[in-house]
Amino acid sequence: MAEQTNKPLSYVDLDDPESVWVDKGGRSLGFFCQKKPVRVDHALIQELKNASASIDNKNVRLCLHESADSLFHEMIILERRGNYYRPHKHLAKGESHHIIEGTLAIFIFEQDGVLVDSCVLEPQGNLIYRVGADMYHTIIPLTDLIIFHESKPGPFLRREDSVFPDWAPDGGDPGEVAEFVAKLIQQLGIQ
Repeated sequence: MAEQTNKPLSYVDLDDPESVWVDKGGRSLGFFCQKKPVRVDHALIQELKNASASIDNKNVRLCLHESADSLFHEMIILERRGNYYRPHKHLAKGESHHIIEGTLAIFIFEQDGVLVDSCVLEPQGNLIYRVGADMYHTIIPLTDLIIFHESKPGPFLRREDSVFPDWAPDGGDPGEVAEFVAKLIQQLGIQ
């Protein structure tokens, strides 16, 4: 006789193919939830950390939506300090960031690259930051690991979704990237 479990309907197990399907083809390892409702608790956050550790501490995401074609996207994202997240904008889509763990800086730029706003998100301070459509923005993890909830309209259209400016490094020159990131962090006025 099979062992009976008392796991709630909303329980998510990253190792269970009936619970999630795994996308290894994205810019980070993605787990897409296959059932509703979905619950995110501390144990699931730990599973994301374990998944990241198992792939050399690379970024991972838990997509609470079913696929890239979903009309609304919600993700629990684990990212690491030291990665470059190129400034970009979405012409018709805004997005929200809600910090869960760690410290994350968000920067907003004018069309010509002038910095117009910045915000540090951390669990004991600012919790949520909303970026409007057609606003150049970037994020910089300020701690070794950050975990945040991101929500925005779908579907995800890889080529059409993000517009990159000429005034920001494309990521090809590590020295240029390091200088760009250092200047942004300096403008926060923190060490």
